[in-house]
Amino acid sequence: MDKVRIENLYVETIIGFYHWEHEEPQPLQIDLELGTDFSDAFVSDDLPDALDYATLSRRVKQYCQASRFHLLEALCGGILKLIFTEFAVQSVKLVIRKPHALRDAIPSVECFRTREQMGINWPVDKDSE
Repeated sequence: MDKVRIENLYVETIIGFYHWEHEEPQPLQIDLELGTDFSDAFVSDDLPDALDYATLSRRVKQYCQASRFHLLEALCGGILKLIFTEFAVQSVKLVIRKPHALRDAIPSVECFRTREQMGINWPVDKDSE
């Protein structure tokens, strides 16, 4: 399986368990490792045959900015659903860091899921029907 990595995607969002965390957006840093297949892009050299990481990054940022979760774990689940619904990837490793949450450390959550584990099928290619 081929991989696309997006590292240190910066986003500000309202997130947190405590009341004061909902007063202003907080910064998050997101790393994504996306399992996909480059075979078609090897031959065609066309963006539609590759994973458009600019579009994917933009969608993840938009989703985070519009969300209002208490837990990073819940945000992870939402991002996974978004990616598997909108992009042709087979697996996602996701790390979210919340750099201002602790004074002396940077907490993070990490998860890995496959499309099969999430139960989200990719739409059938209309040319193969």
